[in-house]
Amino acid sequence: WIISDNVFVGIQGRTFEGRGAIFLWFDSQDCVVERNIIIDCDVGLQLGNAHRADGVQYHCVRCEARNNFITRAPEAGIVAVYTKDCRVLHNTIHDPQSKTNRLIRTVFTNEGLTVANNLLSGPGMSNESGSEIQFLGNLLRDMSSTFADPAHGNLHLTSAVSEIVDKAAVLPEPPAGDIDGQPRDDKPDIGADELVNRVDSAR
Repeated sequence: WIISDNVFVGIQGRTFEGRGAIFLWFDSQDCVVERNIIIDCDVGLQLGNAHRADGVQYHCVRCEARNNFITRAPEAGIVAVYTKDCRVLHNTIHDPQSKTNRLIRTVFTNEGLTVANNLLSGPGMSNESGSEIQFLGNLLRDMSSTFADPAHGNLHLTSAVSEIVDKAAVLPEPPAGDIDGQPRDDKPDIGADELVNRVDSAR
């Protein structure tokens, strides 16, 4: 499956602890989740779940979450649980008031997981996994003043912040484009938005 170019707003459980607005569970293989905008949902994007049926080793295999905007997901922006060879790349997650401190959360087994070049505008990540996870090029810092309209989920960059522009780790098979489908150059930016020509004022 490819889940792309959607907007999800206000998907919440009764106790505000619902699963992801985008939720991949049993036997999801080779799925791509990209260029989605998620606003005010309990969890933004979830690869797998803590409940695992008998005989099931992994929930998501070779799945990739890339180039998504996620704003205010109180339970977690992106969660990975019981995954194998998955990648979480170049997402921008904005929740500076997060009480759970887990804009990205990894739980239980995540064999071969790569979490790279994500722009996390908030207090941090929570790694609760016993697996060896590759964390590369992620930036954790409140970037509210840098985004076009963070209150409404527009997390495009408005200026060339030195910690973001050209600072992403170079990856094997990096995403070809950003959240707008614009190509990334040889020195990609951290997060979902590649600041093309250093000016995005037309957006």
